[in-house]
Amino acid sequence: MTKKAILLALLGYLAGCIIGLCFALRNETFVIGEALPKILLGGIPGAIAMGSVVVYDIEKWSLARATATHFLITMGAILLACFVLKWFKPWSLSFWLMLSIEVVGYFIIWLVIYLHYKAQIRELNELLKKNKKEQEE
Repeated sequence: MTKKAILLALLGYLAGCIIGLCFALRNETFVIGEALPKILLGGIPGAIAMGSVVVYDIEKWSLARATATHFLITMGAILLACFVLKWFKPWSLSFWLMLSIEVVGYFIIWLVIYLHYKAQIRELNELLKKNKKEQEE
């Protein structure tokens, strides 16, 4: 699980740097020397978000608990980055829009995973019934 978290965190860091670069390029007075620290720091929320995906691998946890935990970890990192790196003005319309998109996105992800698990459980139950019938005959 640790290797998986590290690999995912590295991928997330790269994705976060790309997002940081996109935010830096929005600035009309783009200077690489000034933007580079923000770009590199922008990778940290990506690393945290991707690295913390391993909470879904904790078998004792429900899907809702894993999703809520990952959401809180990710949003904490993103909020910190938003304010420290000045991606958004605090509590601005852009901030609330970003937060709304995150909440809706997490709900959709949870719903898709839930429906997938539900279908798998239905298949397993059908196989168990079939197996039980075959054993009774």
